[in-house]
Order: sequence, then structure tokens, then C-alpha cells
Amino acid sequence: MPSPAQGLTQPERVEMSAQRLLIAAAELIVEKGWEATTAAEIGRRAGYSRAMVHARYGSKDAILTAFQQTYVARLNPDPEPDADGLAQVLAHFERIQEIHAVDPALMRAMFVSAFEAVKTVSPLREAVRTQLREAAGKIEAGLRTGIDDGSIRPDIDIDSAREDITASVFGIAYQWIVVPEDHDLDAEINRVRARLISSYAPAP
Repeated sequence: MPSPAQGLTQPERVEMSAQRLLIAAAELIVEKGWEATTAAEIGRRAGYSRAMVHARYGSKDAILTAFQQTYVARLNPDPEPDADGLAQVLAHFERIQEIHAVDPALMRAMFVSAFEAVKTVSPLREAVRTQLREAAGKIEAGLRTGIDDGSIRPDIDIDSAREDITASVFGIAYQWIVVPEDHDLDAEINRVRARLISSYAPAP
């Protein structure tokens, strides 16, 4: 990375260095996984010393927390006030497409960090568990809203639909990460989105 810009105010320098460290952490998560990444490597990748990592975040794990809060939490959008229930459910897929369109490398880092949480000793585990539960809760709320407002069929099994939707997200993501040359993330999300509308929206 180029050296930090000169002529900035102290708050601007703090913000820039913090952002660069998060980007470096995201790159290393994809390349090595979080546990194999060191604070010194994050600093070097960002163009700073290891001391800067501790000055900005205090510890390597604090960078991970910031990455989760700054980026991964964006995968779990709050419902738009005027959106019907079906739109609230589909917003989770649309958010993935929005992030992927702007920064596919960041999107990859988000999912890699989530999959690393399968290790019971991973520092990611509790944060990812919380995020998954929150996402499932919002999807279930969207399904219930959709039944009430007529955008979702009233005869669906909500538990099965919730599991179908959440599993679809991570099934697509896993294949895209492991075999990216065979999987177009955006196209596959569009296919799943069309299937969900066909399965859960009322017949025209």
C-alpha cells in the first residue's frame, strides 16, 4: 500500500489508519484465515508498524471485532419502513449483491470470516453466532409481516422457510469462495431470489 497521506488533521489520520488496517485485515482473512494472521502482518500490509495496530485497536482481536461491526454487520439489513414482508426477506440477498458490486474482495472476506467460525475455539464464533441468529430473526419477522400484508403465502411453514432462506445464502457463498471460477455470485443470487419469490409469494 502507498504510505499514508500527508497534510491531514490528526482525526483524519486516525480514521485513515484505522480504515487501512481493517482493509489489510480483510485481505489477510481471505489469504490466510484469521487465526494464522498476526498483528505485525496486518500492520505491514497496511503500511504501518505493529505498534500502529495496538495504537489504533489495542489488539489483533479488537481489529476483528471492528471488522465484524463495520463490515459483516452490513449483511444483516434492518427492514425499510415501507417495505412489505417479501421485500424485507429479499433485502438480505440484495445487500450481498450491493456489496459484491462495489467490492467483491470485501464480500469474500466477510464470508470467509463467517466460515472460519465453524472452529469451536475461533474468536469469530460468538460474534458470527449472534449475527446468524439476528439475521434469522429478521428473516422470520419479514415472513410473518409478509403473511400479514399478503406478500407471502399464508400457508407456508415459517420455520422451514426461514431455514431454507438462510441456508441458501451460505450455500451460494461457500461455493463461490471455494470454486469461484465455476460460480457467479450475482447470477446465483438472482436464481435463488427468483425461486424464493416463486415458492413463497402468492400466485398471481
